[in-house]
This record gives sequence, structure tokens and C-alpha cells, in this order.
Amino acid sequence: MKHSQLWLMGAGVAILQMLIGNVMVFYGILPQLLGLHALLAAILLVIAVYGYVRVKVALEKRILMGNIGLVIIASIFGYLFIDFGNPVLILIHFILALGILSNFSVLYGIERGQLHH
Repeated sequence: MKHSQLWLMGAGVAILQMLIGNVMVFYGILPQLLGLHALLAAILLVIAVYGYVRVKVALEKRILMGNIGLVIIASIFGYLFIDFGNPVLILIHFILALGILSNFSVLYGIERGQLHH
């Protein structure tokens, strides 16, 4: 699998994550959706770790290390939101999710840009 396909898949999973998360915020936390949300978070973590192991460029490694950290921290904030129900926690969780999406999008752009040079 090309790196660009991996980054695109990561961005797609991140978008799906945000859609499911927004549904749960507006309509309530359903166990099935929460399980899917957690599974997709694990998939994002696997994509980031797998990508980190495969890439050679230092910039891409730093971005992927950032994504690994973001997924872990976002997961902690999501868990805390379930326990405490504080809306600030879910806002931070969402902002971190945007960072994950942004990082995968930047990686995709870097990869696509290198193909044209």
C-alpha cells in the first residue's frame, strides 16, 4: 500500500469518527456507536503506528508521532467525558480529533506533492 493511500484512509476514518461522535453528542451515547467509535480510534492508532514504522522522512515521523499522541489524549478526554459529562471535555476531544484529521491531510498533501517533483 502506498503511503498516500494510508494517509487518505486515516483521514477518512477520522472523518467517520467525527460523524459518529457528533451523532452521539446530539442524540445520546448508544453502546453500539460507542463501541464503533472506540474501534475506529484503535484503527487510527494502528494506522499512525504502522505509518511511523514505514516512513523514512523525519517530518512525516514527527507528524505521525503527533497523531499517536493525539489519538491517545483524545481517547482519554472521550473517556473522561463519558464519566463526568462536562461539555468542555467533549469540545477538547473534538478539537484534538480535528488535529488528527489535519495531520493525515497534511501527510497526504506532502506525499502527493512529492509525486509531482
